[in-house]
Amino acid sequence: MRRYLLLSLILAAGLLLAAGDVGGQKVGGKLVIAQGTDAESVDPINFTASPTASIMEHIIQTLVRLDVEEVRGELQTTPKGVLAESWSVSADGKAWIFNLRKGIKFHDGTDLDAGAVKLSLERALHPDCAAPFRGAVLGRLTYSPALLTTGAVANKNAIVWRANVLSGPAGNDVSVALTAGASLGVSVSGSAITVTAPAGTTAGAVIKAVNEHAAANKLLWATNAAGSDGSGAVEAVAATKLSGFATSVGAPDANTVSISLASPFAPLLQHMAHTAAAIVSAKRVRDAVAAAPPCGKGLQDRVDGTGPFMLKEWRRGERMVLAKNPNYYEKDAAGRTLPYLDELEWRVIPDDAARMIELERGTVQVAVRVPPLDVARLQRDPNIALDFTTSVRTIYIGMNVRDRIPDREGGAANPLANRLVRQALNLCVDKEAIVRTIMGGQARVSDAPIVPQVFGYSKVGPYPFDPARAAALLREAGVTLPLRLKFHHPRGRYVRDVQVAQAVQAMLGTCRVEVELIPMEFVSFLALINKAPSDAEHQLYLLGWGTITLDADYGLYSLYHSSQWPPGPFNRGYYKNDRADTLLQQGREESDPAKRRAIYADAMRVIWDDAPWIYSHSESQITGIRKNVKGADVHVTERLILWKTWLD
Repeated sequence: MRRYLLLSLILAAGLLLAAGDVGGQKVGGKLVIAQGTDAESVDPINFTASPTASIMEHIIQTLVRLDVEEVRGELQTTPKGVLAESWSVSADGKAWIFNLRKGIKFHDGTDLDAGAVKLSLERALHPDCAAPFRGAVLGRLTYSPALLTTGAVANKNAIVWRANVLSGPAGNDVSVALTAGASLGVSVSGSAITVTAPAGTTAGAVIKAVNEHAAANKLLWATNAAGSDGSGAVEAVAATKLSGFATSVGAPDANTVSISLASPFAPLLQHMAHTAAAIVSAKRVRDAVAAAPPCGKGLQDRVDGTGPFMLKEWRRGERMVLAKNPNYYEKDAAGRTLPYLDELEWRVIPDDAARMIELERGTVQVAVRVPPLDVARLQRDPNIALDFTTSVRTIYIGMNVRDRIPDREGGAANPLANRLVRQALNLCVDKEAIVRTIMGGQARVSDAPIVPQVFGYSKVGPYPFDPARAAALLREAGVTLPLRLKFHHPRGRYVRDVQVAQAVQAMLGTCRVEVELIPMEFVSFLALINKAPSDAEHQLYLLGWGTITLDADYGLYSLYHSSQWPPGPFNRGYYKNDRADTLLQQGREESDPAKRRAIYADAMRVIWDDAPWIYSHSESQITGIRKNVKGADVHVTERLILWKTWLD
C-alpha cells in the first residue's frame, strides 16, 4: 500500500520527517525551481492550471487537505485539518460545521476568522467574478447575490443589476431607479441608485455609466441580461429594491463556518481541499474590490494568505520569488518554526533541453517534467536524483464540436461536429507509438477519460490504431478529403507536448487529415480557448487535466457537463449530451459509493462513444532534484510541497 501526501496545504507536524531527521535540517537559503510555464495569477478565483496551484499553495491555504494512500490500485483520501481544526456533518449530509484554528494571521497581519472564510468562498461563488472553478469545485454551494432585472430581452434593453460581493444580505436594501433627464447621469444616496437618461439612451450606455461610477460600484454591478445585447433604449423604472440574496456559507461566530447544501454532496471535503477554495485576507479582498469592482481582479498580482511563504517579486514570463513568512504558525516535530528556507524562486524555462541544462549546471535545484529520453543521462549524474511519481493527469486533444466555428451566424461549418469524424481521428492516432517512442514508456495509453487511480474509473476503451476503419468512417461522414484543421498547443506545459503534437499531426496526415500546428505560450493559449462558443476559433487543442480531488466528479463534470462551457469553466470543446449531463448530475447527488461507480461507468461509455477528445495518454511525473535538496515532496497531483525542504 503506497502512501502519498496530498494537497492542500499544510502537512501535519512531522509528517515528512522521520525520527532520525529531527535536528538535521538547515535553516536559510534559496531554492530555485524550473518549470515550463509561468503562473497565471496568485488569486484563487483566477487560475486554471496546476503549475499555478503548485506556487499558490505556498502562499494561500484551505480549510482542509487530503492525505492519500493507494489501495488496490485506487488512490483513497483521508481529510486532515489545515485552517479548520475539526468539522462535523449532519446525518442527512446537508449541513456542515467547520471549527477554525485560533491565532492564525494573514500576511497583512489581520486575523483569520469565519468572516474571512465566508467572504473568500462567496467571492468565488459570485457570478460576476466568473471564477473558472466555480461550478467544478463549489457548484453545490448555493450563492445568489441580491439582484434586479429591468427591461426585456425582446427589446434588447434587459439589464441585470447584481449586488456587490461585499454587500451580502444588505444587497436586498439596494434600490435602482431609471428616470428621464436631459443628460445621462448616475447619483447615489445611501443605498439608492438613480440613473437619469435622455430618450433613446441604450441599455449598454447605462451599464457603462453605472459601472464607471465609483459610489454605485460599491453597491452593485450592471450587465446585459442573457440574450440581450444592450442596443435597445431603456425605459423608466420606479425605484425598486434588489432581492433574492441567498448563501450556503454562514459565520455563526468568529471561529465557526457553516455550509448548508440543498442535497448531499459526497466529495465535498475533497473539493474544499482544492486551491480554488483557498482563503485570503478579508481586508485585502475589500480593498481590491473597492479599487477594481466587481471582484477585485487586482488580487491576481498580489494576495495575502496564511501560507508559509509570501509573494516578494514577480517578473511575468521570467520568475516569481516567495519570501519566508516570519509569522507562520506551523512547527516541525522538534518544535521549530517552519519553513526552513528563506526564499523559493520559480523560474520559467519552457524549453525542455534548456531546463535540464540548468539543472545539470546547478543554477536550479529542482526541474519539473524531465523528458523521458533524458532519464538515462541524468541518472548517471552523481549530483542529481530523479523522482518518479504517478500522476492523475490525462493528456488529450480536445475538439470543438459546435456546428460552426465561431458558433454564430456566418461561422464556418465545422466537420468536428460529426461524431463519425471525431471517432475517425481517434482511430488515426497510434497512442501506443506515442507512449513507446515519444514518452519513452513513461506514460499509459488512455482507456477512459480519467485514470485508474481515481474513484469512479472504469475501462471503456481504448480506441485502437485502425487507419482502415478511420478511412471508412470519414467516407461515411461524407467529408471532403483532404480535411484541413488547425491544432493549437502549448510549449513546455506538459511532458514533450510539442513532440506529441507533431506526432499527432503526422499520424492524422496518413488519414488525409492535414493539420496546421500552432504552438503557443501557455497563458496565451489558455486565453485563446477560454472563450464563449460564439467567439471561439479553435478546432483542435492539446490539454491535460489532473483529477486532483481523486473523485470522478471533478474529472468528468468539469470537462463534459454542458453547464461548464467557457468563458470560465473547462468544457472547452463545448460538448453537450443530455444523457451525459443527467448521469453526471446524478453522480454528484448520489452518496452510495457503489451506485456512484455505476453511474460514472454509464457516463463514461456515453462520452467515449461521442469522442469529444482524441484520448492520448496519462503522464508519469519525472522530477529532477539536486542531491543537496532535502525534504522536497513531489505530490501525485503535480504539486511540489517545499515548506519542509532544506538545503544541505
